Amino acid sequence: MDTASINILLVEDSASDAQLLEQTLWQLGGERWQVVHFKRLSDAIDSCSKSTFDIVLLDLSLPDSKGLNTLGEFYAAAPNIPIVVLTFDDEDIALQAVAKKAQDYLVKGQITPNLLRRTIRYAIERGQILKQLRESEHRLRAIFEQTFQSMALLTLEGIILEINQPGLNLWGSQQQDCVGKPLWELESWNFSSTNQEWLKSIIAKAADGEFVRHELLLPSANNVMVWIDFSLKPLKDETGKAVLLIVEARDISDRKRAEAEVVNAWVQERELNEMKSDFVSMVSHEFRNPMTVIRTAVELLELYNHQLSDQQKSQYFGKIQTAIRQMLQLLDEILFLGRSDAGKLQYEPTPLDLEHFCSELTQTLQLGASSKHQIIFSFQGEQTSVEVDENLLRYILTNLLSNAIKYSPQGGNIRFNVLCQDDTATFQIQDSGIGIPFKDQQRLFETFHRASNVGTIPGTGLGLSIVKKCVDLHQGQIYLQSQVGVGTTFTVKLLLNHHDAQSLELVESY
Repeated sequence: MDTASINILLVEDSASDAQLLEQTLWQLGGERWQVVHFKRLSDAIDSCSKSTFDIVLLDLSLPDSKGLNTLGEFYAAAPNIPIVVLTFDDEDIALQAVAKKAQDYLVKGQITPNLLRRTIRYAIERGQILKQLRESEHRLRAIFEQTFQSMALLTLEGIILEINQPGLNLWGSQQQDCVGKPLWELESWNFSSTNQEWLKSIIAKAADGEFVRHELLLPSANNVMVWIDFSLKPLKDETGKAVLLIVEARDISDRKRAEAEVVNAWVQERELNEMKSDFVSMVSHEFRNPMTVIRTAVELLELYNHQLSDQQKSQYFGKIQTAIRQMLQLLDEILFLGRSDAGKLQYEPTPLDLEHFCSELTQTLQLGASSKHQIIFSFQGEQTSVEVDENLLRYILTNLLSNAIKYSPQGGNIRFNVLCQDDTATFQIQDSGIGIPFKDQQRLFETFHRASNVGTIPGTGLGLSIVKKCVDLHQGQIYLQSQVGVGTTFTVKLLLNHHDAQSLELVESY
């Protein structure tokens, strides 16, 4: 310090005091200590914007400023210049000045060269230390505020001392509403007393020196539940004792959603594999039965043809034809399902006389039904000429009517009612068969699902799932009402005369 060059700003309105100080400073530093003197505070402040000073010797009583206001104005204008206050036998004011950013004070009339040298040296050193501390604090503050993670600083009791902007954004609070309050009183925590008690318990653990980390589901600022990675870390002194707590919270909702999607994809893949296995098993079983019937009938006809009566032969040929129809129906359903899954099943409307179409379909199915089943068809509505997809409609009605016959093993009437009005066709098919258990009704349109009470009645579990796809392509709806032992009613509503190009792939994405 004795050999270093320093620039000293002297702000003193007393000419005699200023001259004495300049002489003393010259004796101490010679040409190495450059002194610039001003009598007015405003001139001194103005000079700080043009020159660099290492220290200021500041009189508190100046022509344009008095008392501690002088210190405040100068510090506000030049906070990085160490200040030594010059006072005239008023140590109370001097001590107040030190408490308000001054580095030291000198009492006029008691200034010795050694005291002046020591005061200047210590003031500059402390000023440099404080400047470094401010710079360090600024850097830490920048990191604290700019980090993407929500951060807060707590006392060991959980009182908030500092909280950064991401934290305010996450917790939905203002700085003035957070500082000085317990963390558990913030809105994101106080919605649940259980959460509050849990938070108090982990704050106590962290205060004892334990690092705590959990994944939590909490409401955010806009009342949306978010997943956060929440941690409490004790800040310890040199003895290892916790003195403060650092809170960190990071929104991990995207990661949680991604994890859920992975799990969901895995579940879907497992379900798909199970479905494939069920499909192979079902196809093998459904083909094996009619093939066994055909093989047995053919062997009997081949071995005992000359011993069989014409009636017996006709029975065996009938069994073969029935088995062939079952296999062809199964093949049709598999091909139909394959087209729909590949997105190749299209809605292609054409003009159709709806009453005539339904009447012919009824007659065809009646021919294939047993004598104990009677299909009763009725049509209401003045409009009979419509535009629908004939192939899709045929499959819908054929499947539902065939099911009504198949699942009414005791026979009875099958009511087939059609109501056509206002560009909407309503098809109602009612039977008095075995009915569908309530627990199966929600899954009835799923592929391969069959009601639990079908027993030995043959079926693949494909028909109704395909019916649902065909109804969707018509932008329609399908409903069912059923009671075990009483019967089932299916109601299908389809839009008529619309030409929107639809594919199953588009409809299923809604």
